[in-house]
Amino acid sequence: MNTLVHADIFFFVTTIAVIVVAVALTIALIYLANVLSDIKEITRQVKEETVLFREDIGELRGDIKKEGFRIERFMMFAKNLFKKTKARSKK
Repeated sequence: MNTLVHADIFFFVTTIAVIVVAVALTIALIYLANVLSDIKEITRQVKEETVLFREDIGELRGDIKKEGFRIERFMMFAKNLFKKTKARSKK
């Protein structure tokens, strides 16, 4: 009879532990899903900015091919590049 009581206590404690672990894993998976969603959004933004940067570099290359390398043109490009960055970051 004594071993039957010990077995019941063991199964009760084990059941509680399994429930606690399952709840903890569920909460961890929810946080992981949120983090992965944020990472997906960040990579989308980086991709968009990379495309815009490539377009800007393409414009600079085209200008250099047309007019040759002039430091004034490069400075104007850099100034416009930072202006666009500030305008985008305010959104």
